[in-house]
Amino acid sequence: MSKIYAVEYRYVTDKDEEMAAVRPSHRAFNGRLADEGRLLAAGPYVGTHDALIVVRADDEAGALALLEEDPFHQAGYINERIPREWNPVIGVLA
Repeated sequence: MSKIYAVEYRYVTDKDEEMAAVRPSHRAFNGRLADEGRLLAAGPYVGTHDALIVVRADDEAGALALLEEDPFHQAGYINERIPREWNPVIGVLA
């Protein structure tokens, strides 16, 4: 059975215009994963160059592999991806 992983993205801070051009592809990629039930939630932290992506995967490596083809990652706009297994105990994901 798959687990839930919270993957934090730390974006580059000097490519806002370039990222804006790729953002529609990035969101379409995430949308496809959501349609498949593998991405549960995604979005930026307000006022930062960071984001949170919540996914279903078997392990940490699988969570990162799932996001490997993200256009932002492929374009080099993510400095760091930090996966953490998450155990929601209350709410719709519990």
